[in-house]
Amino acid sequence: MTENKTKVLVVDDNTSFLQLAEMALAGDHNVVTASDGQEGMEKAKNEKPDIILLDVMMPKVSGLELLRMLLADDDTRDIPVIIVTASHFDPSTEMAFKVEMNVKGFLQKPCPVNTLKEEIARAMGGGGEPVIGNQ
Repeated sequence: MTENKTKVLVVDDNTSFLQLAEMALAGDHNVVTASDGQEGMEKAKNEKPDIILLDVMMPKVSGLELLRMLLADDDTRDIPVIIVTASHFDPSTEMAFKVEMNVKGFLQKPCPVNTLKEEIARAMGGGGEPVIGNQ
């Protein structure tokens, strides 16, 4: 039996968020998790996800570093990324992420499950500007 579920890689050092995302998305998506940027890069290459949900502040490799690693690799450069963070984006941080071509949206934790699912669907459909926060 083959399933045509979207594969979502969730990269976050907060285990509670990883578990919540896995439970919330499991019905509609195949969910793979990584607890830091280094593991996230390995799983992005091995699992070939359709989309990545990425935290900003993580040990070993930060979210911005991981974004740039993904862009530098032929196998991962076209994977859309949604930034999901509990941190408040100041304008300079926001601009640093906006210039990366693989960033398709921004969400602030905590966010409603429906908002998360809608943002994944929008990012997978392409087009449009990244959404900032819960607008």
